[in-house]
Amino acid sequence: MGKLREINDRFNKELDQLLAGKLEKGHIFKLGRPGKILQKTGFPAGQEIELLAEHLTRKANDKNHPFDPADMKNLVKAINEPVAVFTYGDTEKAQNVIIEMQQDGKNYLAGIHFDQEHRGTKISDIRGLFPKDNHEWLNWINQGKMLYADIEKLQDVVTQQRNNSLRWDNLNLEPIENIIRKNKNVKHYFAV
Repeated sequence: MGKLREINDRFNKELDQLLAGKLEKGHIFKLGRPGKILQKTGFPAGQEIELLAEHLTRKANDKNHPFDPADMKNLVKAINEPVAVFTYGDTEKAQNVIIEMQQDGKNYLAGIHFDQEHRGTKISDIRGLFPKDNHEWLNWINQGKMLYADIEKLQDVVTQQRNNSLRWDNLNLEPIENIIRKNKNVKHYFAV
């Protein structure tokens, strides 16, 4: 856990430099290797997770999913302690990680692609990063795309969704709540 904390602290310091306009052009955030949870869902254990600083800035300013880059504090910790992990196309090539950080009641999604060649080394690259409507990714559970869920965190999101004044007719929470009930004594649920 100490190494994760060190990597997370380094990321936060570099993020502060980015926000202050003091980070060198072309900087790459190094988020460390995936932890046990991510490895169990299929993340390549030996590949470092990276995020281009320019990509973070571009994603934050995307007109469809704008967010404040400062919201990404503790991103390393959040990715390694996800709410849920989902397939994205070929599971051996990419996965979507739902993290606990939120904007306007929406959890952030980190889309991570594996086996990307960078400077002669294979890395896992964060290509997507944005707040995702919770009803959309919760529906992925009903579609059989979930690889992992932190049962307590998932319960919190389902409760939040139930209390949401907007009703999402295309979201059936019953199967999701069944998974939570069946695994109430388990913190980490792996569907793989």
